[in-house]
Amino acid sequence: MTATRLLVIGACGDIGKGIARGAHGRGYRVVAGGRNAERLENYAGTGIETAVGDLSSESAATALWDAAQAPFGGIDAVAIAVNAPNATKVLMEWTDAEMAQVYATNLLTHFNAIKAILPRLPDDGMFLGIGGGTADFILPKMAQLSMMQAAQRMMYRGFAKERKSGAHIRELMLISMINGERKREIAEPHWVMDTEVGEHVCAIIEDPETFAGPILRLESREQVGKPEAKKA
Repeated sequence: MTATRLLVIGACGDIGKGIARGAHGRGYRVVAGGRNAERLENYAGTGIETAVGDLSSESAATALWDAAQAPFGGIDAVAIAVNAPNATKVLMEWTDAEMAQVYATNLLTHFNAIKAILPRLPDDGMFLGIGGGTADFILPKMAQLSMMQAAQRMMYRGFAKERKSGAHIRELMLISMINGERKREIAEPHWVMDTEVGEHVCAIIEDPETFAGPILRLESREQVGKPEAKKA
């Protein structure tokens, strides 16, 4: 069986790196995609290929997709772990222009990627976006993040509901804290490892019927590679 060809967009961030490395460790042929060519150089010598590009528009997302085809002659699945850091302040202090920028960098990026890439994936392929638990709660001075993550979840549900055939689409919400490179020193043993997120992404790609979604949740290390428990 030929190894799955996976494009990870946002591969310079902690979660993106974990997905890329976890999938590569599982035997996937991985292309790490991101807008920062210098940071992508960190993948040199790892066996993970790279593609430079961004998701600022549908045409930019298409260009990134095209660049990602070259290393392995195609892509079977995509994982997108893109969100932009933004200010922490109460909602009344945000301007409309600032909020529009939050929308552009945290929600519209996923929208552009889905529009450009989902129709181009093989019929048995997978498009998987990464979301967060703050879709359901608000951290102090971070309501704008909860707004975007809640909207992102509904967007993935909407695309999945409207899709009649072709590649699968899922969103994986990370409910656990993630032990990534920037949090190694403060991480607690029960936090999900960044590479374990990668292993879980692979499990979803390999068995879309078990991980039926469209919205999935990863809540603990014990759940890695397994579907979430059914609620009573």
